[in-house]
Amino acid sequence: MARVSSDQLGTEPIGRLLVRQAVPASIGILVMSLNILVDTIFVGNWIGSIAIAAINVVLPVSFFIAALGMAIGIGGSSIISRALGADKNEKARKTFGNQISLTLLVTISMVALGLYFIDDLIPAFGGKGLIFEPAKIYY
Repeated sequence: MARVSSDQLGTEPIGRLLVRQAVPASIGILVMSLNILVDTIFVGNWIGSIAIAAINVVLPVSFFIAALGMAIGIGGSSIISRALGADKNEKARKTFGNQISLTLLVTISMVALGLYFIDDLIPAFGGKGLIFEPAKIYY
């Protein structure tokens, strides 16, 4: 996949640029989905259906955390790109630093809250009865 330079963004057809930008992102999402599929196959074959149910209880939490990380990354990179385009390098540097700080703060908070409320979160997502303990382990 050819790299898209900033010069091309203002001159090339939008359709071609969209494909060049969307294909790598789509491949990344496909790889994440394949990871979940392979994980489910292995767990189902070697552990059993209760373990697959446990994975499905934990997946929404994992997707939420991934979406939060993507939101911080995409939002920060958008602000940084606009700052660099306006030749505001100091703003771009500060934004990057803030983005890293926010990522660390959110990560630490999510881990702490997730571990503290684990016994409430798992049943809230359907991990009750036999599924609770395997979901807690997988979580």
